[in-house]
Amino acid sequence: MDTNPRILALMADFAIVVRSGSFTRAALHLGISKSVVSRRVTRLEEELGIQLLYRSTHSLSLTEAGERLFAQCKDLDDIAEQAKAAAAEVQQTPRGLLRITLPQALAVSPLGKLVSVFQEAYPEMQVDARVTSLQVDLIDEGFDLALRTGALADSGLVCRRISEVRIQAVATAAYLQRHGRPETVDDLSNHNCLVYSEFGVRDGTSVVGLGAPGDPPVVVGGNFSTNSGVLLLHALLAGQGIAIGPELMFEEHVTLGAVEVIFENREANAEGLYAVFPPGRFASPGRTAFVNFLVDHLGGPPGPR
Repeated sequence: MDTNPRILALMADFAIVVRSGSFTRAALHLGISKSVVSRRVTRLEEELGIQLLYRSTHSLSLTEAGERLFAQCKDLDDIAEQAKAAAAEVQQTPRGLLRITLPQALAVSPLGKLVSVFQEAYPEMQVDARVTSLQVDLIDEGFDLALRTGALADSGLVCRRISEVRIQAVATAAYLQRHGRPETVDDLSNHNCLVYSEFGVRDGTSVVGLGAPGDPPVVVGGNFSTNSGVLLLHALLAGQGIAIGPELMFEEHVTLGAVEVIFENREANAEGLYAVFPPGRFASPGRTAFVNFLVDHLGGPPGPR
C-alpha cells in the first residue's frame, strides 16, 4: 500500500465517494463542491495509473481495480481505529519514559526514595532522573519536568505546588556539647555553619531564611558550603558544624536521632516545592501520575500554584 500522505488523503476521499454512492453526497459529507471531489478521484486515478470508477450520468460503479483499492481503504479504516484505541489506552495508562531533573538536596531526601516507590506503583514507567543544581532548559534538553524549591523565575513554564519545605538548622549532639546550643538565630554567627547553597558562596558567608515569616534573612559564616547534599550530610554527621538547608534533606537523620533540630519550636520560613514543566495542551499520563503521586505522599494541596 502506498504510504505517501497525498495518496492516502486521496484514497480517503475515494472511499467516501464509494460509500456515499455519488459525488454529490460525498461532496455534502466533505463540505466541498462536487467538482472538487470529482477532480480528487481523477487525480488518484492519474497517480495510480488505473481507472477506479465507471461513471455515468446517474450512477457510479467500481472497476476491478477500484474494488481492490476500496478493500485497502477499509484496511486503512481499521488501522485508524486501532490507532485511536491505542492512543486512548496510552492516555489512560502511565507508561514509557519520564525524564526529570532535581537538585541534590531533594535527591538525597525522602523525596528521592519516592521515585523508586513510584516505579513500583507504575511498573511500565521508565524514569531518567538527572541531579543538577542548574536550572536546565526543559524544552531544549528534553525533560518532562523539574523539581524546584524557592522562588520561581517567570520563565513561561507551568508549575504545580507539591508541598512546602522549611529551612532548618541541625547539628549532632557531639557538636552541641562541644560548642553549646544556639538560643536564637542571631547566635549562629558564633558557630561554624555548614551551608547548602545551589549557587555557591564566594566570601565565606551566606544569607539564609531561618527566621519566622516576615523576619529578615540571617547572614551566617563557616568553613564549608556546598551544592552537594551528600557532602553536606557527611560534614554534618562528622560533627563539623551546624548544617543549614531544606528540612527534607535532614528528615531521616533527625528521625534516627543522629542529629538534632536547633530551633525546633520556632516557626520558620517555608519555601514552596514545585513541579515545573513545559506548557502544552496534552500532559503525558506518566507526568501527571508522577506529580499526583508526589502531592499525595508529601501532603501538598491539589491544583496549580
